Amino acid sequence: MAELSAAVVGASGIGKHHAKWLQRLGCSVDAIAGSSAESADATAAKLSEMFGFEGEAYGSVEEMLRAGRFDLITIASPEEVHYDHFMRALDHGAHVLCEKPLLFDHTQPSDAMLRHAEAMVAAAEDSEGIAAVNTQYVAGCGAYHSLMSSRGIDAGAPKKFFMQMESRGGAEGTDFEQIFIDLGPHPISVMMGFCGPGRMVTESASCTVEQKRVVARFDYEMESGGVCAVEILCMNRPEGDLIRRFGINDLSADYEGRNDAEGVYRAYLTYDGEESCHQDFMEASLERFVSAVRGTAKRPLATVAEGCENLRMQLALLAVAERV
Repeated sequence: MAELSAAVVGASGIGKHHAKWLQRLGCSVDAIAGSSAESADATAAKLSEMFGFEGEAYGSVEEMLRAGRFDLITIASPEEVHYDHFMRALDHGAHVLCEKPLLFDHTQPSDAMLRHAEAMVAAAEDSEGIAAVNTQYVAGCGAYHSLMSSRGIDAGAPKKFFMQMESRGGAEGTDFEQIFIDLGPHPISVMMGFCGPGRMVTESASCTVEQKRVVARFDYEMESGGVCAVEILCMNRPEGDLIRRFGINDLSADYEGRNDAEGVYRAYLTYDGEESCHQDFMEASLERFVSAVRGTAKRPLATVAEGCENLRMQLALLAVAERV
């Protein structure tokens, strides 16, 4: 099987994990693009220490795309430039994976953002490439069902969904609505993973915003039939242990990511004192994307179309948000 040439846009943050997993999945990480030559060179040095990166570092996406051809490109730049970088990468002829949220630009109204997201979906459908969004916690649905099955538990069809998602919020912390912009796509994507295609019942939606805490609730009508009552809690916790918990029908499992005995980062789920070990969710997302590009998987873990629906629900919740 021919080696795939990969490039990462924005490899200094979450993108460094894209680069690491792409390399471990047998791709040749040939280039990274940053916001300046200096930042790209600094990131290249860090990636060299992480996994022996020997590719080229470019100070802009435009420079990188002019310099070479890449089979696949992952987008981990700031969300306000996702649209531009995604469309450029797709026009380059590459398969593209974009970080969550699919896009978000505070200078634009919600309807403009949705038009851009829909344009991304249309461009992906018109191309011959694979286009995905990196809402990697969708992989947790399979891990969750595996854990419950090992305990002899049938969680049943989803009538209730709950997810608590916490983070440090970056070096300067994150407040108010930005917490939900950063974290909200993950629980929405997991809910979609459990429930399948459907739609938010808009009139049921509510969202309460505090400085370090956002709670969103809505009903989700499933195309398969039935309604799931959804509750999402996103928090910025500057200190203490982070809580990441999700499940359906009042059967919630706790998630933790850490290295195993061999030093490989893995996902661990715990329910009722019993822990199970699974493939890291980020690795699972990158692996499905690469496998879809190679033709050994039917589709990526989360498509750009699903990323667009995710954004649609996120924006609808922010539209009814009340600060308290």
